[in-house]
Amino acid sequence: MGVIRDAEDWPVAGSAVRRMADAETWALIELKQRLDELGDSSRPPREADRPASAAEILADLVRRSRGIDPDAALDALYRQTLSQLVPDQVAMLDVLAERRVAPLCHLGASRLPAGPVSITVLSNASSLGREAGVLLREYVPQYMTQLLALGLLQAGPEQDTLEPEYELLMADTQLREMREHVRASLRLYPRTLRASVSLSDYGRALWRDCRPAAEGLIQQGRY
Repeated sequence: MGVIRDAEDWPVAGSAVRRMADAETWALIELKQRLDELGDSSRPPREADRPASAAEILADLVRRSRGIDPDAALDALYRQTLSQLVPDQVAMLDVLAERRVAPLCHLGASRLPAGPVSITVLSNASSLGREAGVLLREYVPQYMTQLLALGLLQAGPEQDTLEPEYELLMADTQLREMREHVRASLRLYPRTLRASVSLSDYGRALWRDCRPAAEGLIQQGRY
C-alpha cells in the first residue's frame, strides 16, 4: 500500500489527507475552467454581457405590469421622469416649490404694431433660472419647455402680483436681444405675451414624495 492509503487508515490523518486531495482536485478543475475561458475567444458572450434587446425590454415591462402594485407603479413613473432632468432643472423646481408661482413670457412677432402674432420667436422665458442660479441661463426656455412637457409644471394666466418681476424679465439680456432681432432682422414688431407658471399636481406630488428623502440622503453624505 502507498503512503496515502496507509494514512487513510488513521482516523485523524486520513481525514486531513482526503481534504487535501479534494482541495487539490477542485483547484485543478477551477484552473482548467479559467484557462478554457481565456483560450476560447470565439465563445459567445454570456446573457449578462450584452445589452437587452428591444423585445426583451418590452417583455420585462409586460411581465412587471401584470403583478405591479400602485406604489411600485408610481415609483417607476417618478424614476422615468427624474431620469430626464438635469441639475439646472432641479434647482429651478426647488425655487418654484418655495415660491409657488413665477413669471413666464413668450415673445412673438407681428406684421403690424397692434396686429396678431405671426410667428413665435421665443417660448417659455422665465426668471426662475436667474433665481435658481442655473449654469446655462441661455437655455432656461428649453428647460422650461421640457418641464412643461413632462407634466411637472403648468402654465397659467398673467398674475398682477408679479408685475415687478415681469419688468425685470423684460430687461433680461436674452429677451432684449430677441426683441432687437425681431425689429432689425425680421423687420417685424415684437409682441410679448405674459403668463405664469407653477408646479402641476403631478409635480407637487413628486416633490412631496421624493424631495425630503433626497435631502436626507444628501445630509447623510451618501450623495
